[in-house]
Parts: sequence; structure tokens; C-alpha cells
Amino acid sequence: MTILCRLHEAEEIVSEMDLFHVADDVMESEENYRIVVSGWWVYIPSLNINLHEGVFCNYDEEEKEYLPDFAITVIMEAGQEKEGGWLYYEQDGFLLTVLNYFGGQMDMGTVSMLPCLICIPEGGDGA
Repeated sequence: MTILCRLHEAEEIVSEMDLFHVADDVMESEENYRIVVSGWWVYIPSLNINLHEGVFCNYDEEEKEYLPDFAITVIMEAGQEKEGGWLYYEQDGFLLTVLNYFGGQMDMGTVSMLPCLICIPEGGDGA
């Protein structure tokens, strides 16, 4: 399923959806941390990037498991997710993350109006 919208609308639309059936993916894992990203994404065709909501988890020695620490937005090169194609992540929402990634090449108004597609895989397996 895909939903066409403007980037400034995407986070609100997603927040109102029940996406618990969509499996998350482990983007990166090391001994002391793990980054988990949503199995759904927001595709921005004009920039050829996907945005994923994510969680940075730290390994807790007492609990012997990875526990969530903070939320992040991850930018991935479109079509490169399975090859570890993440480009950038930070602790901001979609708009600020894209704005910061492109380092002033676009203004907030331009970024907020970018057409995008919210992409939700069929079957809920995150593939």
C-alpha cells in the first residue's frame, strides 16, 4: 500500500495508522548497541531516498538485552536497504533530518512540500 502526501504531512499520517503488523528490521548491530528501523518507509522520489523511523538501543548488562534509548529518523538510499544503504540518522523528525542531511541546500518550505509516498509492505512481514 502507498499513500501520496507532502513530507510535512507524512509523520502525522503515519502516527494515526496502526502499523504494528509491519515487522521492524535491524539496521545495524554491534556488541553495545543496536539500531532498529521501521519496516515501512517514506519514499521521496525527487531525492531518491527513503526515511525510516528508528530506535537506537543500548545493551543493558543487567537485563542482558538491548533496551530502547532514543528515537531517530534514518535516511537510506532508495533500493539499498538490504545492502546496509543507510546514509544518515539523527534524533529529529523527518523534516529536520532531511534539512540537516542536505546541509542548507534547501529551505524548510521546499523540504516540507516535497511529494512523498508512505510505503507499507503487504503482508506485514517488513519485506
